Amino acid sequence: MDRVKIVVPDDFPMSYGSPDHPDLARLRDYGDVQTFTTRFADREEFFARIADAEVVINVRAYSQFDEEALALAPKLKLISVQGVGTDNVDLEAAKRRGVVVTNTPGVNSVSVAELAIGLMIAAVRAIPLSDRRMRDGTWQHPPAFELHGKTLGLLGLGAIGSHVARIGKGLGMDVVAWSWRRDPERAQRLGVELVERDELFRRSDVVSVHLKNTPEARGSVGAAELGLMKPTAVLVNTARAAILDQDAVVAALRDGTIAAAGLDVYLTEPLPPDQNPYKDLDNVVLMPHAGGVTRESSERSNRAPVENVIEYLEGRPTNVVNP
Repeated sequence: MDRVKIVVPDDFPMSYGSPDHPDLARLRDYGDVQTFTTRFADREEFFARIADAEVVINVRAYSQFDEEALALAPKLKLISVQGVGTDNVDLEAAKRRGVVVTNTPGVNSVSVAELAIGLMIAAVRAIPLSDRRMRDGTWQHPPAFELHGKTLGLLGLGAIGSHVARIGKGLGMDVVAWSWRRDPERAQRLGVELVERDELFRRSDVVSVHLKNTPEARGSVGAAELGLMKPTAVLVNTARAAILDQDAVVAALRDGTIAAAGLDVYLTEPLPPDQNPYKDLDNVVLMPHAGGVTRESSERSNRAPVENVIEYLEGRPTNVVNP
């Protein structure tokens, strides 16, 4: 088998750190590995990094593999995405050019689901706000409610949504769900009631978003949906920021249409301090897109895209998203 050039163009913030990382070191039998641990300054620098690559391990979603990028990487045969989301890759353009795209489903499901529950509890009990007040010397009890007996609504019932459902049931919550593809057998196994989309927003005390960032999903949670929610309800998003209408969410939090939110994803990441629309809102809990950032998830996330590369190079492509 001919040796190939393998490039990691976007390992910032660092996941692997260098070609000497134990997982990347497994690829030495197949080719030469080049790892970039700084964020490229512009598109031209990104194009230069991937120009001669035959295999790319894509770590960060800010790398856009669109028609232009693919055209400037004529040797490229495989993009192995670290993670589930492939919205930064033009899958049809890749298919036309014979570029296989793989992802790593399930590697961070548990970690993201646990953070979604953490954001839910933190928002319902106003834990960050109380912490800030305590440090300032203020002893004050914010409004709150018990989760037991309340309704948890899940937009999406894939791997992450399913695990959130299990934890929610364990907390004594009634769980309802809606997804693009109804799966009554899965819902029955999880003890989840499938409902219509509007009903989910009306009934839920907590709405947690677990949809893929597809064209039909983008902007699908806006003023109309938020207006259906209870004024005591909480919104949680650990999926993709583009699924929410950001302006509508900010307005709903300001005017009391909903009580609180817990967010892990943003339209611009890292979120610039001077462009943070939530910074003066006490009823929002913010995390820096850390849903999958646990020791266990990171180990799986580093290992899985390398295994996809090896499977492809040995003629057994797996986890292909653009067959």
